[in-house]
Amino acid sequence: MVISTNILKILADITGEPRFDFAIRQILKDAIEHRVERIEREIKQLEKKYEMKFEEFEKKFQKEEIPNQYSYEIEKDYLEWEGLVGRLKKYQKLLESLA
Repeated sequence: MVISTNILKILADITGEPRFDFAIRQILKDAIEHRVERIEREIKQLEKKYEMKFEEFEKKFQKEEIPNQYSYEIEKDYLEWEGLVGRLKKYQKLLESLA
């Protein structure tokens, strides 16, 4: 793989790390951490909206204990929330692999 001198300089400037592989690892870690923070914020908004964690919401949803659960808004929130939780787990595993 050939990396331009300009890219190497930018990576070194951003990370303070002159070694390419370490700089890339740091950039990846930072990018994943940023995504984790964003996902956690979105999950907290849904937890606040429904006053429960996803696991509890999902159990109630499966038992049809959520009022109006087949409304567009609640179904959309459920699917979005489920996706966020899945992505959060995926990104957390990726972070562990970079440690």
